[in-house]
Amino acid sequence: MRNLRSLIEDQEKKLERDNYMFKKEEDIQPDKDITSKVESIKQKNFNYRLSFPELYTNKRLLDIAYRINDSFMSNLKSDKKITRDSLEEVLPEFIMNFPDSKTLKKETLDDIKTFIINNVIGYGPISTIFDIARDGLNDIIINTKDYIDIIYEGKTEITPFTFRTEEELRKVVDKMLTENNRKIDEAHPIISSKLNDGSRVEVQIPPIAANGGTCVTIRKFNEIPLLIENLVDSGQMDYKMAYFLLKVAKGKCNIIVSGGTSSGKTTFLNAITRFIDDNEQVMVIEDTKEIQPQMPCHLVRSYEARMANEEGKGAITLDFLLRSALRSSPRRIIVGECRGSEIVVMLNAMNTGHPGSMTTIHADNVKEALVRVENMYLEARPTANIGFIRAQIVSAVDVILQLVRFPDGSRKVIAISELEKRMEDNGVIALNDIFRFKRDTSDLKKVKGTFEVLATPTRTVEQMNMFGVDIDKRIFDAKFEMTREMLIEELEKDLPSKMCGWRNENLNVFMQRDSSFFLRWPHFQHMY
Repeated sequence: MRNLRSLIEDQEKKLERDNYMFKKEEDIQPDKDITSKVESIKQKNFNYRLSFPELYTNKRLLDIAYRINDSFMSNLKSDKKITRDSLEEVLPEFIMNFPDSKTLKKETLDDIKTFIINNVIGYGPISTIFDIARDGLNDIIINTKDYIDIIYEGKTEITPFTFRTEEELRKVVDKMLTENNRKIDEAHPIISSKLNDGSRVEVQIPPIAANGGTCVTIRKFNEIPLLIENLVDSGQMDYKMAYFLLKVAKGKCNIIVSGGTSSGKTTFLNAITRFIDDNEQVMVIEDTKEIQPQMPCHLVRSYEARMANEEGKGAITLDFLLRSALRSSPRRIIVGECRGSEIVVMLNAMNTGHPGSMTTIHADNVKEALVRVENMYLEARPTANIGFIRAQIVSAVDVILQLVRFPDGSRKVIAISELEKRMEDNGVIALNDIFRFKRDTSDLKKVKGTFEVLATPTRTVEQMNMFGVDIDKRIFDAKFEMTREMLIEELEKDLPSKMCGWRNENLNVFMQRDSSFFLRWPHFQHMY
């Protein structure tokens, strides 16, 4: 961690030169003062922008790259093991011996070398996108061989990348599917899989893909976890919301995280698992493994569903896994996403001795989330009475929070509500809205607004108190201005170093991304 310490010291000196006083944790000023300084620092230190190498935007250079690539491929010996190191060793000389390379810049020659390496042992342009977009990449969307778009930091970006032929694209698809022992053909034209790094892959081929070619969606797996501090920094919630949610997790409240596609549901679920007690066994059940509980390794058991084989046999569903988990002595259960019949077992688990369980669902607002749960239950149990279903939901679920991804790419927690233990006059479930994001509509191009406190919760506070968790009720007073120190006091009780797979080098990454990170969150300095 010496490099991290030197980075922090360098930043302290820099800030002093800029007339900013570095303050110890107990001296940090309230929100508004430090936030303006932090934003200024952040802008000065943000030194990476998404850009595409000239090799991919200049047709002449790309044609040269393909000629060198094809020549190299034709000379490869299939009986020898090909590694990145061996390619790094032989490619520079091979490229320089090619006539067209004599007039090219060193930067272009290096890009051609990477281009060939990615084609030989990677996923072609997909690997190049991984390299270029880095941690800002959310999704890669391949709409036939001719169009590759990405979702970068929440916003859709057009890229210059393509595949030359459908056959070339299918070879890359087959290479990706092989990593998870999957294959796709006309008899089975839709497949879900994942890459070795954990990224999720969804593929459709003709005739199901009816626009003339293969379609692929890749949800990028990020090795460096996003912490609740990162979510606060990005404006997804304010201090009061973060404080309340960590208390909700500690207090064993049953939670549903609702949101649309790519709204950050899984990331958010990961972040709040950090505040689960270190003596609680957690079972994680998913279709495709995405959740990384921010907990010690020995407390987490993960299960992944399995699709049926080509004969239609051997499927293991979320419903089956969930029933098996209930017989394995879990303290809490986390289901990556409830889409169908597993909702019945999930609600039963929440009702029968597994407080603090969590799941996500697709819905656009809190009320629609409840309707979605009701519909899933009815699909699984068509003869069930709606009154009985609602009673099950009210008994099981304590808190629903709603996430939204806005067109500008920003994500917000727009509502946190608790379910009241009663029904409205019309028979629907009563909600107590605790927090909300109120958007300023004076400028619809930019997402601006404020987080507001609407009410004081009763059910969740009672649940917290039952399990010995105290909460400062001043946060539910709209006039009370919560300080960063108050949140830090709680966050430092659960430092990320307890997390399964955590590496102290992650702190270096945080520092490199934003050198003011440790000024805003000085409790991380306790980790070295």
